[in-house]
Amino acid sequence: MSIITRDVHGCLNDSFDLIIVGGGVYGIMLALESGFRGKRALLLEQNDFASATSYNHLRTLHGGLRYLQTLDLPRFFESVRERQWFLIYFPQLVEILPCVMPLYNKGIRRKSVFRLALWINNRLSTNRNISVIPKNKLPDGSILSKELTEKTVPEVNMNGLAGSALWYDGIVMEPERLLMEILRWSCSMEASALNYVRADGLKTKKGHVIGIEAVDRISGNRLEFRAPVVINAAGPWNREVAKKFDKDYPILFPTYLLLWNLLFNKKALSDYSLAVTPQQGTGHMYFFHNWKGRMLVGTGQEPVKDLRKNNFPTNENLKSFIHDLNLSIPSLSLKEDDIAHVYYGLLPADAHNNLTKREVVLNHERNGGPKGLYSISGIKFTTSRSVAEKTLDVIFSETRHRKDRQPMPPREANSKRGTFSFDWMPSSNDDGWKKILHRIINEESVIHLDDLIYRRTSLGENKMRLPLIIPKIRDLFQFDSPLWEEEVKRVYKQSQRNE
Repeated sequence: MSIITRDVHGCLNDSFDLIIVGGGVYGIMLALESGFRGKRALLLEQNDFASATSYNHLRTLHGGLRYLQTLDLPRFFESVRERQWFLIYFPQLVEILPCVMPLYNKGIRRKSVFRLALWINNRLSTNRNISVIPKNKLPDGSILSKELTEKTVPEVNMNGLAGSALWYDGIVMEPERLLMEILRWSCSMEASALNYVRADGLKTKKGHVIGIEAVDRISGNRLEFRAPVVINAAGPWNREVAKKFDKDYPILFPTYLLLWNLLFNKKALSDYSLAVTPQQGTGHMYFFHNWKGRMLVGTGQEPVKDLRKNNFPTNENLKSFIHDLNLSIPSLSLKEDDIAHVYYGLLPADAHNNLTKREVVLNHERNGGPKGLYSISGIKFTTSRSVAEKTLDVIFSETRHRKDRQPMPPREANSKRGTFSFDWMPSSNDDGWKKILHRIINEESVIHLDDLIYRRTSLGENKMRLPLIIPKIRDLFQFDSPLWEEEVKRVYKQSQRNE
């Protein structure tokens, strides 16, 4: 069955083909790809699954249009293929995202330039809809007239407007559910996943990896797990893990770039995602998404010098970000009080504080380290599965042919369980939603209340309903009164960080 069971004792008495350290999207995709190849994976996450950067991205599945500007065709084709993968395997959790960029015939943002770019994009991605269900098939991109642009996105600056570019990508409407369904799929293929287990050390014998030393952060018990291969996929912490297991490798995360996206308690501008740049200011491009009828905008960024415990945007960061948005669309008049949620995370940056361009897959043995130890550092949510596939092609080269026989996910993977509209509030005469939550608690390794609120369901998106929901689900947990109070504090503490 596709259930995530936190069976620490069972994993101690078992042997695995590989251990994955890090339960973000890259770790989860490694577990999935391992299953496709008949390899048994153990996934260890020191906190909750997908609780850092993977949870906080802009929800876009990019098709690679941006890579045509630099003629980076390998990345273009990879992005097209991986966007298609999500649309095929999770058609109810992924939707079409129409994107509009106003064009003012300045620089490269000219109708002539984008007409050619969209024509190339259309021709090079003719296979993008193969095996995709009708509702998720992506139309060709095109150029819209000035009049049609104004009708599509009325708030756009009309001064000097020549028209707009229209293209289509994918959007993950329920990222927490998508990640949990992928992890459940992995577990249906004999993977095991343990949250709140911290990997503390590497076990080796004669220079070969034989397992991991770890700590159960719930019980405090010391643990040892066995496997001949260990993959460090710890995201922003992968340099720390690499240093514990072998030595520091700056190439994994040269510097840290803090990125954030804001959900505003404001009506979305349009059914389209709007890509705009301030008329003055940074020149940075922002995307205004329609997120369940609300305005989701990204992405802001700020370099940070070190990996602190709580890297999140400062008040000054948010003020500057909102100022830029108001310069982009003056009619918005956004204020800090309009912020409903702040999504933030860390990604690797180069010496110029720009996102690194490619993932890193490091074989420690080739650098004098233990045989069987690997570290990966990824960048894009969209291409996470592809990076996992390429990594395992290197480690388990004899299993490459098996990826052509990829099964479909379990039937319930597209059921939208645990998903709620932004305005949903609990009803006094309908407890059906509680039954769904009870099942999620039992089947998805929910340890803390905030695991359920923020990372198994979309309940936490709207903090206004938390006081109504939390008392109603008290009976779904076995905590005594003092511990329940601590669990509630955890939820509100995270809510305050995300305001």
